[in-house]
Amino acid sequence: MSGPAGSDAGVFYRDIVQGAVREHAYVITPAVYQRFLEAFEDRSPIHVDTAFAMARGFAGPVMHGAILNGFVSHFVGMVFPGPASLLLSADLRFSQPCYLGDVLNLEAKVAQKVDAHQVIVLHVSFFNRTRQYVATTGRLQVQVRDS
Repeated sequence: MSGPAGSDAGVFYRDIVQGAVREHAYVITPAVYQRFLEAFEDRSPIHVDTAFAMARGFAGPVMHGAILNGFVSHFVGMVFPGPASLLLSADLRFSQPCYLGDVLNLEAKVAQKVDAHQVIVLHVSFFNRTRQYVATTGRLQVQVRDS
């Protein structure tokens, strides 16, 4: 499921198989967190104030869901399907919080192929390996170009 040898095009649409599963690990590092804060300035206390977050029943500051959106963008553009793809939509459901330092495993399953538009539908989930639960699930639509 890849382009020609030496190609940086990633996976071609024609080579994607419905039911295929790909995974990639991500870590919410201090650098990722700080860069997000610098870029978007969302300093809501639930995300930056330990005492505030803990008073509301969390283990610490809850990481922004948009950080996981960033991981999705990286996954689609750089891992699967890769550089010849374009993320058309992402619908993520955040069911459990993630925290600074958490290791996440993004799993994507090809649920559907739409040949007329060279679009794949991926069902995704983020398994929080640090806390042993599914933190986020979702559905992505990705256009994949063969050339």
